[in-house]
Amino acid sequence: MRNLGYKSALVFALAMISAVSLWSDVKVVLTASKIVQVNGNEQKQPGDKAKPGEVIEYVADYKNTDKRPVKDVQAKLPVPNGMEYLPDTANPVPVMASTDDVHYAPVPLKRKVKGTDGQMKEELVPYSEYKSLRWDLGVIGPEEMKQVKARMKVRTQSK
Repeated sequence: MRNLGYKSALVFALAMISAVSLWSDVKVVLTASKIVQVNGNEQKQPGDKAKPGEVIEYVADYKNTDKRPVKDVQAKLPVPNGMEYLPDTANPVPVMASTDDVHYAPVPLKRKVKGTDGQMKEELVPYSEYKSLRWDLGVIGPEEMKQVKARMKVRTQSK
């Protein structure tokens, strides 16, 4: 078993909200839970250690503790090293993703590549190349909370 980068993901998530915190009291709480099947039912267990192939669900709660609304809130969730985003697990939708933590586009990501015939064609970017996810949460009202979540799988081989 290896220790996952969920603590670094927490630090990153907190850093992503720091700009908003200058104007308001938005608090972020990130939890990581290992998803396991027990007798055909899904259960959550502590997510601090996992084996290759296991799934971790990251949940980030964004709570506005101020008496004023916060506008244009964007939640960002990194895909930790050694993990891969699992498609169709991000909530809410729509979600954006990035392969460089700078440029974001709607999931699934696509790119243009030159085909063997010399023509440009569009292909899907492998989920293993996603570096972070981003949601537009819009306005978070006073004392209101919004949540984002996504699941990641521990890779069998780190890239």
